[in-house]
Amino acid sequence: MIGNEPRYDYAPVGSSRVSRRDLPLVILGVLGTFIMGMFWFAAMRGYGAPRVIEGTPYAVGEQSELSDADTPVDIAKNSLLVPGREVAAAQCAMPPLGTTAAQLEAFYREGLVCLDRAWTPVLRAIGKPVVSPKLSIADVPKARCGVTPTEDEALAFYCNRDRTIYMPRERLMRSAGDSAPYHLAVLAHEYGHHVQALTGILSASALREDTAAEHEALEISRRTELQANCLGGLFLDAARRGGALTSDFVDEAADSFGDTLSSETHGSRRNQLAWAKRGTAGGTTASCDTWSAESVDVE
Repeated sequence: MIGNEPRYDYAPVGSSRVSRRDLPLVILGVLGTFIMGMFWFAAMRGYGAPRVIEGTPYAVGEQSELSDADTPVDIAKNSLLVPGREVAAAQCAMPPLGTTAAQLEAFYREGLVCLDRAWTPVLRAIGKPVVSPKLSIADVPKARCGVTPTEDEALAFYCNRDRTIYMPRERLMRSAGDSAPYHLAVLAHEYGHHVQALTGILSASALREDTAAEHEALEISRRTELQANCLGGLFLDAARRGGALTSDFVDEAADSFGDTLSSETHGSRRNQLAWAKRGTAGGTTASCDTWSAESVDVE
C-alpha cells in the first residue's frame, strides 16, 4: 500500500553467517511524510539469505519547504539539476576509522566536514540554504519523523524534520565492521537525501508519491533513492579530486552500492550500482537527473 501506512517486505533469512561483501549494503528504505520524511539505509546483518526490508511513505503530519515541482518532469527542472553544477573538490583529512564511539563519531564528523565543503558551493550557486545536517550515533536514536526504525529494519537513516543523519554506532559496527569505504558510502548517501531536502526535491517527490497510483509511486521512490546514490557518488569523486580519498577507496565505496538485492522501491541491483558509479565518474549534478531518465534505467 502506498500512502499513509508503512509497509515492510521481507526475504527469507537463513542461519549461517556470511561475509561483509555478501551483505545487502544499500537497501535504502523510505519512511516519508506527506511533505517530509525519514530515509532509511538498511543493510541487514547477513545470516544466510539476505533479508530485505523496505519502507514506503506514511504521514507524520508536518509540512516542510514546498516545491512547485510535483511531477517527475518538473523535478527534472530543479536548479540542482539544470544546468548542473560541479561538486567542489573536497580537501579534508579523514581520520582512521576506529571502533570506539569517539573514534567513529570523529570519522563521521570529518566526513560531514568533507561533505559540507563539497556541497556548499553548489547550494550557494543555486540560491539554496546552506545548512549542515546534525549527526547522531546514539544506539537507540529518537528522530522526530515518527517511529524510529529498529535495527532489524534499518542501519542508518535521514530525518528531514530535524535535519539529522542517524548513524547508530552498534548497528554500523555490526554490519560494516572496520570498512571505512562502507561507512562513508552510507554517510554520503544519507547526505544526498539532505541535499534533496535543501533543494526542495524531497518535498516535491513526497507530495507526488503521496498522491500517485501505486506503480507510479514506486517509480518515484526509486528515482529519489537512485538519485541519492548518484549524489553520494559525486561527493566521493569530489573527495578523490581533492586528495581526501584514494581511487581505491572510492572504487570500493562505489562498488558497495551493488552489494544489495533488487527492490521495487529502490531499484534493481544493476541500477543501484550504475547510478552510484555515474556519480563517481564525475561530471555535474545534471548527471544525477533520475527524473528524466527512461523507466528502464530506474527499474
